[in-house]
Amino acid sequence: MSSYEETLRITTEILTKHVADGREVRPAAHIQTDLGLDSLGVMEVVADIEDRFGFVIPNDVLDSVTTVEEIARALVTLDAARGSSKASLP
Repeated sequence: MSSYEETLRITTEILTKHVADGREVRPAAHIQTDLGLDSLGVMEVVADIEDRFGFVIPNDVLDSVTTVEEIARALVTLDAARGSSKASLP
């Protein structure tokens, strides 16, 4: 995966496709409050992000993120953990 900045850019692009009313997708934007996504909208975004990055985001991670930047940071962390577990395989 790319850097945090690249991950944030991709996450922002995905979210922009799901946000109506011309709301600006900023790093500090709250997914539901600022961007107006309901629970179904959030799950659609999650599905698109999982498809784009190629791994499943665990429910405990989903429960802990509320902003665009938190999603990007979680993706970088998950990818790093995935990479280190692959590296330790024989």
